[in-house]
Amino acid sequence: MRIDFPYPDSYMDIPDSNLMGIYELPRSVAEVSEESVIRNAMANPIGAPSLRDLARRRKSALIVCDDVARPTPAYKVIPFVLEELREADIADGDIEFMMALGTHRPMTDDEMRAKVGDEVFGHHRVHNHAWDNPDALEYMGDTDQGVEVWINKKVAAADLVIGIGRIMPIEVCGFTGGGKILIPGCCGEVTNGEMHWTRISVDSRDIIGNRDNPIRASIDELARKAGLDFIVNVIMDSSKNILDCVAGDLLEAHREGCRRARAYHEVRIPHKADVVVVDGYPFDIEFWQVNKAVDTAGMVVRNGGAVICVSPCHEGLSMTHADVLLEFGYRAKEEIARLVESGRIHHKVVGVHMMQVAEVAVEKAELHMVTCGVSKEHIEKVGLTYAATPQEALDKALDKLGSDAQVAVLRGATEMLLVAGSME
Repeated sequence: MRIDFPYPDSYMDIPDSNLMGIYELPRSVAEVSEESVIRNAMANPIGAPSLRDLARRRKSALIVCDDVARPTPAYKVIPFVLEELREADIADGDIEFMMALGTHRPMTDDEMRAKVGDEVFGHHRVHNHAWDNPDALEYMGDTDQGVEVWINKKVAAADLVIGIGRIMPIEVCGFTGGGKILIPGCCGEVTNGEMHWTRISVDSRDIIGNRDNPIRASIDELARKAGLDFIVNVIMDSSKNILDCVAGDLLEAHREGCRRARAYHEVRIPHKADVVVVDGYPFDIEFWQVNKAVDTAGMVVRNGGAVICVSPCHEGLSMTHADVLLEFGYRAKEEIARLVESGRIHHKVVGVHMMQVAEVAVEKAELHMVTCGVSKEHIEKVGLTYAATPQEALDKALDKLGSDAQVAVLRGATEMLLVAGSME
């Protein structure tokens, strides 16, 4: 069967005898318009007063949006947020926007305009979070666990902080959205690193798809301390259509949003496969983001099998951390932990990413990368296997694993939540 990928002239032919199945996200159709979905969420906040009531007697507001690495259509949500703030008599000149970069690269003006919309970009100040600039950060105190909370000064100074994002499954903390818009979105590297480092002692099976876990608890506490007052989080399909939305408290609204999101992301697979084929859409900006698909593939590939990941990775391995990846490469998790603890890898965030990839590509399966954005030299330098085309990758995998190897194709793997207990 011919398998087409969401990129020009990108496909592979899988013999019918090898094809275990093609697995996709549930097909969902919104019962009401996107406008109605968002307006209903704003009118029925969860665990918090309405935004207009919360905003009364506040002098300024900062609206924080996820960045270019996320396909969230913030421009569809922002008008409803601005309507609430204007009802509370906050002047347009006192409403600013922040792009939650985490440790990603700064967004361009065109990217920020596309994220917030032409009119908003033309009438409001829009900023990139400067995670690597100490002068742009403010110390907010320590958590009960002794973690220093460093947050963007504009977040700290705002009378009201509103986060706009998306809820979907993710390996590092169970689901995106909620307090993640500030932690790691707008915090300093120390705070970001400690939050991520919490992840290494927790089994991935206890994280992805589970809203309440130690990492999310850390995010909730840190985001609360950093001053996140209100969230508006959408639930989307793979075509970027808004299917549902929650608004309100960073914990209670997010918990309800995660409960609703499961129905749109759950996929059941009968058993593990010898070869798992995934693509990076719509997170194709760099391998740092495409790793979401690799995480998902790792849950269903058998030990000693192969993962084929197809993605352009337009900006390479990582715009901000490629030097570390190329210096050390993906290696056993214990080795990475030692490198972080010894200080040779200075960024704990990078260490966690490397361990995520290593869990699949070093300790479980061979990872074949089909990409035009990362050179063969760099793919091999970090310890992965390069293939010029999807077909070449499949042929290599079948040559190694045998002509009767079973191949599972996961469409939408970056957004997929594999049902716990569905794989033997």
